[in-house]
Amino acid sequence: MRSESATPGRLPAAVLAILVHVVFFALLVYSINWKTHAPEPVMVELWQPPVATSSRSVPEPKPRIEKQSKPEPVVPNPDIALAEKKRKLAEQKAREAEQLAQQQAEQKIAEQKLAEQKLAEQKLKRQQEQQKQAAQQLAEQKVAQQKIEQQKLEQQKKQAALRQMITQQSQNEFNAESARSLTSSRQAALASKQAAEQSTMRAQYQDKIKAKIRSKIILPDSLQGNPQARFEVSVLPTGDVVHVKLLRPSGQPAYDSAVERAILKASPLPMPPDAALVNEFRDLDLKFAPNEH
Repeated sequence: MRSESATPGRLPAAVLAILVHVVFFALLVYSINWKTHAPEPVMVELWQPPVATSSRSVPEPKPRIEKQSKPEPVVPNPDIALAEKKRKLAEQKAREAEQLAQQQAEQKIAEQKLAEQKLAEQKLKRQQEQQKQAAQQLAEQKVAQQKIEQQKLEQQKKQAALRQMITQQSQNEFNAESARSLTSSRQAALASKQAAEQSTMRAQYQDKIKAKIRSKIILPDSLQGNPQARFEVSVLPTGDVVHVKLLRPSGQPAYDSAVERAILKASPLPMPPDAALVNEFRDLDLKFAPNEH
């Protein structure tokens, strides 16, 4: 009996033998597969050299006519022909129906597309019309706004012009009123001055008239007391006495007569230079008394 330690190279030999068998088996399989591949097609191009032309004509070979045997006529079976005819007719009707259905479907699709196109065109037209109306409304609103602003501006101008006119009119009225007040004041002052001057002049000439008449009075010797006589004397603008009337006698006729004679002697009487006062002196109301000063 041999021990395992007596055969030390036995295991590697077995492994090597197994590897050799595996490689051999792989080569065998590969060779079988390689043999089973179909051969690839080979393209071959045939080439014929050009025929040399010669002046000598070569007769063409006559075609070989082969005799063909005429087929024997086949007698159709009427039932089969009728069935075939019906089948073809049914197929034709089916094709026509299919074509008609297809045409109707295509026409329906075309009509649908046309309707959709019309709807799209109508929608586009409506949108364009709406945009146009919106633009027109916007333009009209703009014009109206401009018109309103223009009217406001014109109204403001008119109001400004009216205020200016009222102010100017008020100023003119104030100036006119001031002028009238000044004129009235001046006229009043002038009238007052004239009235005062006329009053003074009236008193002065009444005194002058009475002084001139008194200077002409010759008192009677029978005079008693201080009698007073009142006369109305009418004179011309020149001062000439034209009428003397005793309005109220003094109670002493001699004194009344002496005064009347003195009035006549004093003619012409002194008259004021103012024409307005001359009219006042046309009819004088004079009173005389001996002790009057």
